[in-house]
Amino acid sequence: MNKGSRVAAAALFLTATAAYADMAESFGMGPRMVGFSGAGVASVNDWTSGFYNIAGVTSPISERAIFGNQEKSEEASGKIKLLKDGAESSDEKGNKDAIDKKLEAEVLAREDRPTHQVGMNYLFQASLPKITTATSNDRVANNVALATKNMTYGVVQMGLVFDTRTIINTPKNMPIRLGVALSIRDNGNIATVSDTSIESYNFLRLGREAQRITIISGLGAQVWKNRLSIGVGFNMFTGGKGRFEMSNVEIDPTGNTQVPNAQTQMDLTPAGAPVAGIQYRHNIKNRILMVGFSWRGETFMQIDPLDANATTQLLAVNLPLRLAILDFYSPHTFTFGFTYLHDEALKLSLDGEFQMWSQFQVNSARSEYLKKVNESFDPFKNIIIVKFGAESRPGRYINKLRDVPLFVRTGFTYIPAFTPDQNGFSNFLDNDKIGYSLGASFFLNANKVVKVPVELIFGFQHQIMMTRESTKSGAVLGSNAYAAGNQPNYTYGGHVFIVSLGALMKF
Repeated sequence: MNKGSRVAAAALFLTATAAYADMAESFGMGPRMVGFSGAGVASVNDWTSGFYNIAGVTSPISERAIFGNQEKSEEASGKIKLLKDGAESSDEKGNKDAIDKKLEAEVLAREDRPTHQVGMNYLFQASLPKITTATSNDRVANNVALATKNMTYGVVQMGLVFDTRTIINTPKNMPIRLGVALSIRDNGNIATVSDTSIESYNFLRLGREAQRITIISGLGAQVWKNRLSIGVGFNMFTGGKGRFEMSNVEIDPTGNTQVPNAQTQMDLTPAGAPVAGIQYRHNIKNRILMVGFSWRGETFMQIDPLDANATTQLLAVNLPLRLAILDFYSPHTFTFGFTYLHDEALKLSLDGEFQMWSQFQVNSARSEYLKKVNESFDPFKNIIIVKFGAESRPGRYINKLRDVPLFVRTGFTYIPAFTPDQNGFSNFLDNDKIGYSLGASFFLNANKVVKVPVELIFGFQHQIMMTRESTKSGAVLGSNAYAAGNQPNYTYGGHVFIVSLGALMKF
């Protein structure tokens, strides 16, 4: 192979393989849902609805619109008023589930008034993966180090819900609200693109692979008062095409850095995918059953074509290069779930989430290169994620905490791996994960600094990455990469710890 051919092959090799998911998909959006293990597609009703179910932006602002009324009293005590049947003796006898129709009407009437939300939180995650190879050399050791590097970082998340009835008259005073949710690295990075080959060890939901900004906005409407909410929106990102033109390129065997005469053209356009959702709630003998469904469309950043042309100084050899980028792939995601409100102090949620990873393909230039060198990888698998969450108010059951505005949460999730066993050329790493979570909320009343009550929210989650083993077989055994010892057998697993703390204001 001549020098020109080697330059072209090297450039083709550097076309990007995809980064996967985003920080919200890997670690959660908002401390409430982190502490709830992400369950609640049927009941989510704050600014995180943009990510979990856009219909939630227009659901009743108080999840206890029938069972309870969370508000500060006229004396600004900040304590929670509980709906009663008007008879203290009945309450003392344990009949805490009865609902006074007059008070119920008052609570529901409050839902007719425009209500806005502003929420913000800081999420810190520590991903601690581990790869153990059967044999090693300098290249393998370097690949392992790169795969487990920069796995700990923070995320800033914020959002708002704006009730359009503040500025327009909606039909029959129907709640129509705009929701926006944002998630971004705490260092301000919009995205971190990873140019890696399929042979590199790559944890697809962690580290650099998840670091991209998430912006989801949409509208929701409560089309059946306090019963049925629907919403649509858009998950925004970018894509486009580009071209590089380089002349006077030196072929320098010393490897010294050179600065050719270069021109660059890049056309970046908005890209993304729709999101949609629906929530329905039904009163059954003073118990509430909620049903929800949401869809997030397939998203990715694609820059294709990304053509390049290099002209050497020696002999003026033209080197046309075919490049492309396809990064930050997230599959079509469908979530269906139920929430059961037993009373104002007990909520149970169960979700099933289907992710269509089988649709993934590498970018066109990478695909062409793999065919050229006779390498391949097995298709990804569709998966179903199970999430369960429970929330309670201790004051309901502990008399000493009766007037304490505290709610506690816990959750469980099972996340199967979407990658098949990595027995061939590729090393796409993903593990079955079992996760548990804890969370809490505490309400502060209005004060001289903040004119509205503030909900302080905490969430914690621990994901256990079940150990997997990769035993190389087939064509990779006869390849140059394997002969050089660059494709050893290995095992991998680890842990992910997530802590999120935030505040929510409704006004």
